[in-house]
Amino acid sequence: MAFYFGYGSNMSKKIMEDVRNIHPKRSQSTKLENYKIIMNMPGPNFVEPGFANITPCKEKSVEGVLHEITDLELKRIIASEGENYELVDIKVPFFNNVVTAKTLIYKTDITSDLLISKRYQRILIKAAEDNKLSKRYLTELKNKKAVYYPILSEFYAVRVYLWVKSRAR
Repeated sequence: MAFYFGYGSNMSKKIMEDVRNIHPKRSQSTKLENYKIIMNMPGPNFVEPGFANITPCKEKSVEGVLHEITDLELKRIIASEGENYELVDIKVPFFNNVVTAKTLIYKTDITSDLLISKRYQRILIKAAEDNKLSKRYLTELKNKKAVYYPILSEFYAVRVYLWVKSRAR
């Protein structure tokens, strides 16, 4: 078994199960201390300009979901995320224990938030609400700057979905 900390779309049970074909044995909302969420992973184009990442930051925290999954499922998550990620060991609370878990951090020199799509922002907000993350954290996600282009945004939403689903097999 493996523990995986999801902080972006991987907080979403629907995305984990329906898109990535990952079925956690258990999942729990948790907090990773001394990190912050940052939208500094460049997207493929102006319609999907950026995605969530985390970076070390004293006295900050990232809320997310810790999933207990199989080693094979962890390998599928890594494969579905694409290149330029570093697999990192972290310590987070999980059902009244502190466990060593894995998470993925995108390697980049970008130090400020990029825009994100409204589509992606909705996924993050819905996952945060479903997992009962704090109101403070939910507000932080809602305040991220997002873009929406009618028709183009919907087209690329389908392309992103199909790309992730194809890599999760």
